Amino acid sequence: MKFFTPSKATMIATLTSTFLVIVKFGVAVSSGSIVVLASAIDSLLDICMSAFNYFALKEAEKPANKNFNYGFTKIQYIATTIEGVVILGSAGYIFYESVSRLNSEISLNDTGVAIWVMVLSIIVVGCLVLFLNKVAKISGNEVIQADALHYKSDLFSNGAILVSLVVIELSGFYLIDPILGMLIAAYIAYGAFKIIKSGVFMLLDRALDEKTQNHILDILDTSSILGYYNLKTRIVGERVFVVFYAVFDKQITLLLAHGISDDIERRIEKIDSSKKWEIIIHLEPAEYFENSNFSFIKRKSF
Repeated sequence: MKFFTPSKATMIATLTSTFLVIVKFGVAVSSGSIVVLASAIDSLLDICMSAFNYFALKEAEKPANKNFNYGFTKIQYIATTIEGVVILGSAGYIFYESVSRLNSEISLNDTGVAIWVMVLSIIVVGCLVLFLNKVAKISGNEVIQADALHYKSDLFSNGAILVSLVVIELSGFYLIDPILGMLIAAYIAYGAFKIIKSGVFMLLDRALDEKTQNHILDILDTSSILGYYNLKTRIVGERVFVVFYAVFDKQITLLLAHGISDDIERRIEKIDSSKKWEIIIHLEPAEYFENSNFSFIKRKSF
């Protein structure tokens, strides 16, 4: 399983992109195709982003210290957001170049060679996507998920480029080159927005999904507490933070209340054992609410 790690995945993605960018740039120059050039630029950005992600993941794995008590996990989400912005910029450039080609009558050369290069690119990127998806599934890493999504968009765009080159080779309809370039740019931009959204949501301490939160509420409703209030959750990579106040009868001993809280923690952690749970339960006596403006949610089975 050591082969299927986020760091190994970014290294393999970088090497793959390096190979593709050399081949694609050579064909783009010889053929004059804007879509092949767009694909080459995209692969060049892949090199930069995969290398950046590799160092970001290395930093994220560093342990917490006295200045950063919660570690450096969020570095990978900064990397994800930056990756999305860079991809969006590349989409803008491809769209601009495609529009500028609409009014020009530039014919393509060596389309046969370009076709075979795109076939090779599809096979290589397809294998890479399968590998990244496996790593993302095993690790749950957001950076690798973003990388897999990006290379998947490359796979579709490479397929579209291949179709356009075949049409040009058979019919000589060169306008399909810039037209398809604009469509590819739009598709890449759509994927970039999804990547940016994912990274930003994580940086903003997104709460757990509704299903998981309801599972936690079910655990509280079937526990031995009187009720609860101010439940808060957030997720940062593999770490899940849960904080709430548990209300107990004023007659209960601290030892018994502590034991009930430990049982609640164990049940919550079983929701997803692959995550690292950090659960903080504040113990509150019911009499605290008798003469205050605060109220708590009584458990349903009470």
